[in-house]
Amino acid sequence: MSQQTDERREYFRIKNWIVINHEPIDSLESVPPIDEVAKTSSPKIRLLQELTRLENENQAYLGSLTDKQSQLGNYLLNLNKKLELLTQFAVESLHTDEEHLTEVDISGGGLRFTCDEKYPIDQLMKIEIILVPECVGVVAYARVVDSRPAESGEGHEIALIFVKLNEAHRDAIIKHVFQVQSKQLREIKENSGESDENAT
Repeated sequence: MSQQTDERREYFRIKNWIVINHEPIDSLESVPPIDEVAKTSSPKIRLLQELTRLENENQAYLGSLTDKQSQLGNYLLNLNKKLELLTQFAVESLHTDEEHLTEVDISGGGLRFTCDEKYPIDQLMKIEIILVPECVGVVAYARVVDSRPAESGEGHEIALIFVKLNEAHRDAIIKHVFQVQSKQLREIKENSGESDENAT
């Protein structure tokens, strides 16, 4: 079962644009446990993770409502939508010049992207990710498994595997991958339909 899960995570891999910050670390023993690392992360990550926690709790409450409580349910749905909009606004307000969207190849098992720094194989890293457009903050410890000059001639392309990642965060990445993949497939299908219409 574990092998099938790992294979599924590796198979469902997509290219996408996300916000990513990274820094090298000496060892896993020298950094906080993965479940506590968010406390030492950037203010934006801490904010997003707390908002995600609240949203998950709200979803659980909504699931327990009966049909007779539909009005209350609709009210809570509106509040949840408001929370999502406030989250997006907060993320944009906390934007810094150092942060920008980066094209990555990402899955539940790791990611590949191009950066200015050159890192050696086996270098351990702390990774902060903001999934777009969901505005979900993810923190992980990862290890460099591939490092080479970028094909564009600018920067270095590195591949990382997650060595410490909260399962809730891994699930968020997998959900993100499926959503982006579904959107890309819909766009391909729509573009194909438009091409067929133009041909006729």
